[in-house]
Amino acid sequence: MLPVERRKEILNTLLEEGTVKVSQLAEKYGVGVPTIRRDLKALEGQCGVQLMYGGAYIDGSIANENAIELQLAQKQVEHIEEKRIIAEKAAELVHDGDTIALNSGSTVEFMLDFLQDKKNITILTLSVNVAVRATTMPEITVYMPGGKLRNISGAFVGTYTNDFIKLFNIDKAFLGVMAVSLKKGVTHSSLEEIETNKTLASVSEHCYLVADYSKFDKIAMSKMFDLSLFDAFIIDDKIPQKYIDYAQNNHIKII
Repeated sequence: MLPVERRKEILNTLLEEGTVKVSQLAEKYGVGVPTIRRDLKALEGQCGVQLMYGGAYIDGSIANENAIELQLAQKQVEHIEEKRIIAEKAAELVHDGDTIALNSGSTVEFMLDFLQDKKNITILTLSVNVAVRATTMPEITVYMPGGKLRNISGAFVGTYTNDFIKLFNIDKAFLGVMAVSLKKGVTHSSLEEIETNKTLASVSEHCYLVADYSKFDKIAMSKMFDLSLFDAFIIDDKIPQKYIDYAQNNHIKII
């Protein structure tokens, strides 16, 4: 198991149970106590995680500041059917020889399941999980920027990440999102992820919103994109009608 995957599981345990003990985690994952201490240190400050003697706990007063991101971390495996349907529709837009960008999140990760028969695809991804899975696919060349890795999302962010992204000319960017509203557009709780996703969009000829119905009518801390950025909304059949009306009135395709 990669450290980022183990840390996600530890974070989910903290969110569900409120506290964890170093000794129990070391036994569960078959690693040494120093490794778990490093994991907890890496998680400190994210989603209200605070260290204590022999373990860690969630400080609810801090956690509430990022309520939407906490909710996503807890519900990462929900809406699987909708996400797979969306991912399949998105993958149909990818043609042999394309250079595409996938930011992070489970929906864009599911796209890999439907790219198996594509030829000569280049993927630039912010996601560790996407990169690891894509390396098993012989017809896909993967590029992943360096920089700072956010433990909660498994995405690279920061100045080095953004500079690397600017080296590319992307045909199609498939952008998973945290929150969408007509009033505020696409919003996110991390300023660093906002800046990196903006950079990704800026080097892409076409941008596609990839989101299931649970992401709509939500507003996170700061704005990331205007809805007018997107060539198409790749969605399921449960999103509110007002978003379909908006797309039709603004020459955005519904897929």
